[in-house]
Amino acid sequence: MRLANKVEAFAETIPHNIKIAVMGCAVNGPGEAREADIGIAGGKNEGIIFKKGTIVKKVKEDELFFAFCTELKEMLDF
Repeated sequence: MRLANKVEAFAETIPHNIKIAVMGCAVNGPGEAREADIGIAGGKNEGIIFKKGTIVKKVKEDELFFAFCTELKEMLDF
């Protein structure tokens, strides 16, 4: 399953009204999606998680989705 689809499916389980961005570029993604409460962007073998355009975590590609879900749950105290 593609990352965007995984994030979308997970976001549907969140009972909060928040903006989530899924970007394809870790370089431009945070700036382009700075209005999002939280976002995720892929890169070569790694990706980033950002909040309001600020990078909060850089992780390996295979850990990206799990790290995003963890960060989102912590942010929402969910």
